[in-house]
Amino acid sequence: MNKKYMAYNLFKLRRTYLLLAILFVIFILFILFSSKADAENSREVYTYYTSYEIQTGDTLWTIADNYIGPDFTDKKEFISEVKKLNHLTSDNITAGNYLVIRYSSYERL
Repeated sequence: MNKKYMAYNLFKLRRTYLLLAILFVIFILFILFSSKADAENSREVYTYYTSYEIQTGDTLWTIADNYIGPDFTDKKEFISEVKKLNHLTSDNITAGNYLVIRYSSYERL
């Protein structure tokens, strides 16, 4: 009976060590990945403005594809900003007119 008791205690001890090792690895991975995400979010974003001549076939969505930057989370937010800057009340734009476009970049121009 004593050998069974010792074997069972050894099994429990090994299981505890394995669990602690797994938790430690998960903790280290969490620290590594959160540091990388923080570094990416802490990069400086430069904001610029440009005048864009609307071409035939352009929509606010196609313009957003070309100018959306890291400071916008989605195209709807970007288009909303373009409409606000240009005092637009709808998504309708006309070829030959100009839009003021705010765009951003991690690179300084």
